Amino acid sequence: MKKILTSISFALVFTVKSQTIVNTYDLLTPIDSIWSVSSELQGTFAAGNGVFTAVNSGLGLGRKLNEKIEAWFLGGYNSASESQNRIYSTGFTNFRMHFFGTKKIQIQAFYQNQFNSALKINNRSLLGINAVRKFKTDQILYNLTAGAFYEDESYSDQSERTLFRGNLATSVTTELSNLEIHATLYCQPDLLNPQDYRMLGELSLQFPVSELLKFEIESALRYDSEPHLNLLALDFSTVVGIVYSISN
Repeated sequence: MKKILTSISFALVFTVKSQTIVNTYDLLTPIDSIWSVSSELQGTFAAGNGVFTAVNSGLGLGRKLNEKIEAWFLGGYNSASESQNRIYSTGFTNFRMHFFGTKKIQIQAFYQNQFNSALKINNRSLLGINAVRKFKTDQILYNLTAGAFYEDESYSDQSERTLFRGNLATSVTTELSNLEIHATLYCQPDLLNPQDYRMLGELSLQFPVSELLKFEIESALRYDSEPHLNLLALDFSTVVGIVYSISN
C-alpha cells in the first residue's frame, strides 16, 4: 500500500539548533510500496516591542527502485531573525542510496552538503558509507550504524579542513502507554586522531492529544571536543510543539 506521511509541527517555544551532525533518522520512514514522503515545519513569531521570527523545517523523499534498493533525498532549513536582523541560518541536503542485504541489514551510501552560520561553517561536504543493523522486539525498534565518511569544511574566516571521520550511531524507538519515545546518539571521531570527535544526542517525547494531533518535546545536545574558531564545545536546543500527521 502506498503510504504518504506528512508531519507538520507548530512550535510554541524555539531555541537555536546549532548542530553540526544532522539526525537523518527523523526524516527516514518505511516505504510500504513505492514512495515515502515525510515533512516537518516548526516556527515561532513575536511582535510588539521586538519582532522575532524563527523557522525549522525538514523534508524526506524516498523511492523504492526495486526490492533491494531505495533512493532518498533529505533536506532541511532553519533560521531566526530579530527586527529583520538575521541571527542565524542553517541548512542541509542529503542524497543517499540504501542497499538491502536482508530486511534487517543494509548498506547506505550518501553525499551531504550543509551550512551553519551559528557554527561559522560556510560549507560542509560529506561523502561516505554506512552499514546498518536493525533489531526489533514487541515494543522496541533499535538501529545500529557503523561507517566512515570524508569531510570537507570551510569556515567564516576562509580557513578550511579536510579529514576522514568514523560514524557510530544508534537509535531507539518505543512506546510506553501513550508516550512515544525516540532517542538517537551519534559519535563521529577523526579516524587519525580519535581525541577529535563530535557527538550528538537527541530525545523526542510525543503525547497524543487527539487521533491526529500529538504534543511533542524534542531536545538535542551537541559536543565538539575540538571546536573551531574558539566556539563553545557544547550546544543545547529544545523545541516544544504540536505535531499533525496524516497517513494513507
